[in-house]
Amino acid sequence: MSVQSMLAAARASLGMEGRPNAITRDYAKRHGDEFLKAAWCDQAVTYWARKSDNVAAVLPNGDRAYTVWHAQDGQKLGRWFAGTAANVKAHAKPGAIVFFDWDGRDAVGGVDHVGVVERNLGDGRVQTIEGNTGDACKRRVRAASVIAGFWNPDYSVEDDVPEVVSLGAGVDQQVPANGEIVVRWGTEYVDDPKAHGDNGVAVLASGSRWCLCDALVRIGGLQPGDGLDVSWARYDRDGKKFLDDAWRLTCHAGPDGRIEVSLGGQFGLGTDNQLRLRIVNGSPRVAVVEKATMAKVALFKR
Repeated sequence: MSVQSMLAAARASLGMEGRPNAITRDYAKRHGDEFLKAAWCDQAVTYWARKSDNVAAVLPNGDRAYTVWHAQDGQKLGRWFAGTAANVKAHAKPGAIVFFDWDGRDAVGGVDHVGVVERNLGDGRVQTIEGNTGDACKRRVRAASVIAGFWNPDYSVEDDVPEVVSLGAGVDQQVPANGEIVVRWGTEYVDDPKAHGDNGVAVLASGSRWCLCDALVRIGGLQPGDGLDVSWARYDRDGKKFLDDAWRLTCHAGPDGRIEVSLGGQFGLGTDNQLRLRIVNGSPRVAVVEKATMAKVALFKR
């Protein structure tokens, strides 16, 4: 993880054009087909962060396609700079996430577009790499007059070694018709032992952690078109109270009555909560979470 790897990932996309493309397809796999032909400037920043292993630095609150929310992420971290010529000249570093307002305001609420700073030109302008500029990925030179603001990710998180948890379902697990379960894990491989609870359903943290997770879920027993939701969800530490499932994906069975889906996400995890993989079955049939379902979780110190 580094600013160099982030810029290398962005440069690799130069020349990409049209949609759907590799960037929108990657985002749509996790968040739905409506993103295949959506505006993709922030999808591009998300894609580069994930490809370069810079998620913790660039996406502190997870994947972003909406530029205002991504700008607010920088504000919440205390890293936001308004897009004045003085700020751009003094503080815009290579790898900065830079936001544009074509009306020339320096306000987060007016953000229209986003890119990554490749070079500070030293005169209040920056050279950028941007997705979805003329429906293509291109280098641009931008002046402070259209820069709403920017923030510099903390690429030093590259030195933070995660505690890795790899989990496997091990056996088939039934999801009742119009019901739900949390996946019970049968195997566990960890750097820091005992990272899930005695009942096998929860990933636990021994302190304040950023939790980056990805699951490959295989589900059978359905009819074509049947729908269910797969989500990474947080509960209280005892597992009795549901808190949220911001990383939730609605899936539909294919012609063979099966679903195979990859679901990633990022959460803040601590000693007062736990993480579970939740399956909500909205169909009138019993679904089967197949034993091949697997997950990988990385717990970074916050």
